[in-house]
Amino acid sequence: MDDPASKSSALELAPLLSSPLLTPATRHALQDRLEQGASGFVAFSPKEGEVLEAVSVLLVPHDPLLLPLARRIDARLWRGEADGWRYDSQPPDGEAYRALLASLPTDFLTLKEPEQTAALRSAQHAHPRGFEDLLAELTESYYADPRSQVGIAFVGFADARGWQETGLDAPDPNEEAAWRALGRHQP
Repeated sequence: MDDPASKSSALELAPLLSSPLLTPATRHALQDRLEQGASGFVAFSPKEGEVLEAVSVLLVPHDPLLLPLARRIDARLWRGEADGWRYDSQPPDGEAYRALLASLPTDFLTLKEPEQTAALRSAQHAHPRGFEDLLAELTESYYADPRSQVGIAFVGFADARGWQETGLDAPDPNEEAAWRALGRHQP
């Protein structure tokens, strides 16, 4: 699996996250993201959690030990948080995700990847809105993580000084400083 996030660890990001290149609010938000999902499943049953984790890896290839996307969703649902909208025909996220997961075969976790993908396509057709919401949430969670951002050569969160050079092929001094803080050369 070619996961950009696997190229950066939280430890490697520490010099940048603690630098004056980030505002305190950005630093706090990114550190929270690094800590989210560290515990076990609480909103979903252990079995639902395992299936959700397998689905998350199929939809957004990643190492769930490094980026616990399914556990982040579980933690958000446990806290009763929502993004503030849903389709009027759609139940709350937790119910929609449970219905989607329940529509998968009971042996989903033992299936080979092509069979899992086919089963997930069937679930997508049976629950298009729930699938859409889950895919969007997984994608958002993946790219909100600073490890993923650095993995795709994005350090735009190092914004404390403001960005002056925003044109193509014109690296901003902040960008160069961010890469130096990471001990890397600018890609």
